[in-house]
Amino acid sequence: SPDHGDSLLSCFPDSQARAQHSLPARNGRLDMRIPRADTDLTRFLPYALSTPGIQSVLGSPLQSYENSIDNVADWVNHKGHMMGATTDHKVSTPDALAERRAHILGGIQRLLQHQRFIFLLAQAMMQFGAPLHHLEDNLTRISRQLRIAATFTTMPGLVLVSIEDAATFTTETKIIRCPNGYDMHRLDLTDQVVRMVGKEGMSVEEGTQQLDDILNMGPMFAWYWQLLDWGLASWSVCLLAFHGSWIDSAAAFVLGLVAGSLNLLASRLKGYTNLFEASVSILCGFVVSALGEWLCFPAVTLSATVVLLPGLVLTTGAIELAARNMHAGTIRVGYALMLAFIIAFGIHLGNNAYVEIFSAPNRASNMDLAVCAPVSMWWWWLAFPVSISSICLLINVHPRNWPMCNVAAGAMFAVFWTLVIHLQLETIGPVVSAFVLGLVGNVWGR
Repeated sequence: SPDHGDSLLSCFPDSQARAQHSLPARNGRLDMRIPRADTDLTRFLPYALSTPGIQSVLGSPLQSYENSIDNVADWVNHKGHMMGATTDHKVSTPDALAERRAHILGGIQRLLQHQRFIFLLAQAMMQFGAPLHHLEDNLTRISRQLRIAATFTTMPGLVLVSIEDAATFTTETKIIRCPNGYDMHRLDLTDQVVRMVGKEGMSVEEGTQQLDDILNMGPMFAWYWQLLDWGLASWSVCLLAFHGSWIDSAAAFVLGLVAGSLNLLASRLKGYTNLFEASVSILCGFVVSALGEWLCFPAVTLSATVVLLPGLVLTTGAIELAARNMHAGTIRVGYALMLAFIIAFGIHLGNNAYVEIFSAPNRASNMDLAVCAPVSMWWWWLAFPVSISSICLLINVHPRNWPMCNVAAGAMFAVFWTLVIHLQLETIGPVVSAFVLGLVGNVWGR
């Protein structure tokens, strides 16, 4: 009756107008019959969830959770006492009402648990360095499997999740912000969780707990290993890529340690983070200019700042542009080019500062590596595994995967050595080498 309809709507004062259009109708009037015990009471979820404060972000306390359940349960109880002979079924017992209340409570819990899993998955994949076109594909696939109507928009450091509610014709948007980084071990663990949940080998509750643990994991390598890695990366790349001598590589090792120390400082002093790349490049340009009589300026400065060079960011941006993810690709490519400009400007500024202060000759006027005195190419085979292992440590690859990383990179380097060094195919040699690396990596990954 109309009175009974008013009783229902009084339970949800914020949804009266919406309920008048959304509740099931019978003979032109609202269908207010008591639902059977076997009825899927999840159809009441939109009204329970419409209570202010019921939604939360990433598992924060639900302020009106129990109140919303009580509203639905009170309505069912109210109907049981008032409908009498007009109902199609007998009045429900208190045990049946409690069972229905638990059914509704479980439905809401499952819905919010699935949403929280998607939010944590988006944060983890963004934070650990997943390409954004893969991130969107994975989130779309897992949301369809969990029967959540959601759309995703991704940009570097930002994920927008829009969850649609077809019953209430509303859309809820969550903004997830997290820093960009590269952590291959935790990204691999996240991928394993997604696969297990996708194949129903793991429940959503277990997957959510796993993602929580992954996000709260400590660093894989201690700070002193990270510091040493900066020096080893500069040393090996100086011999391998920038035609440096043994003296040049030793100087690059020391400057790499200094750059690694400043990186640790930047991780603890947020105000210094924005000045980190510029200060390191200025310092390297100044010091190498002071020692320019004994060092090859381009080899040492480029090697000392090699960890800062945005090669991985530029490559990822190019891949995303090729995948037609224009927003993310453009942002990454623009950021990489600007960072490269900052590093080059800092090196030039440090050199000019030394020249003007001490009236010394300008040694940075020629950045041609041909002026350097490189070691024998056979020493490259010693520096190469050190370089690959240092890169693995920088992006947090688990040590058990280091041998295969060296094998894949070694296959690439062997092709490069043959085509470029011996056959002088300088145009197609790097292309074929990159193809071999991608082929070996994909075969191993599958």
